[in-house]
Amino acid sequence: MSGKQYISWQIAKYATDKKLIEFTDKLKLPPVEFYAHVQANGDKTADGNAIYSNIGMKLLDYSNGTGDKTVSVEVNVSSDELMFVFEKLRQGVEEFSTSQEKIFGKPDEKGRCKVTKLLIIRATKDKAGKERKYPWFIQVENGTGVKVKNDKTGGTYIRANSFVADAKVYINLNDIDMFKLLSRVSSYVSVWEVTYAPRQLRAAKEIMQNAKEVVQ
Repeated sequence: MSGKQYISWQIAKYATDKKLIEFTDKLKLPPVEFYAHVQANGDKTADGNAIYSNIGMKLLDYSNGTGDKTVSVEVNVSSDELMFVFEKLRQGVEEFSTSQEKIFGKPDEKGRCKVTKLLIIRATKDKAGKERKYPWFIQVENGTGVKVKNDKTGGTYIRANSFVADAKVYINLNDIDMFKLLSRVSSYVSVWEVTYAPRQLRAAKEIMQNAKEVVQ
């Protein structure tokens, strides 16, 4: 057997004849200095780069065909945010919604940065009051916007009315399919943390012990 072995980072997926949603592994450990965070959450490395641990979400719409006709969008979500949605599902809530907007990267020649938007809704009835067979609605938008810095917090946000969408895809799911997706994500995150976090914990404890011995 020759060639490189293909390894998929896909955790879970759901597909119809027109749409697909996929969850992928983008989890990362924090620097050893922040070992107790288990997953990186903006923790900075020695060179000043912030690390974020995420689950990737990718939605495809091939209603108009495949290849160049397929509409593709992506967004990164923390495992905590997805587990929050999973908990709402397990609680059996009838109405629920959560959203996320992120602007990141360096501005292009027009001064615009990449933007991702995520909307997750559970609604049992449509606008006409009819019972929905697929109560879960997930929508992702990819586009650009103007980044503004918040001088008080040091964070950034999207300037009002500056967002321009390049692509948008939504998908509807029933409870069992949503449960399958998030259950598999939850199981994977648990296994990942148990597998990789102890390495950082041991390394951090060793550093602290050595420092203690030097002081003594």
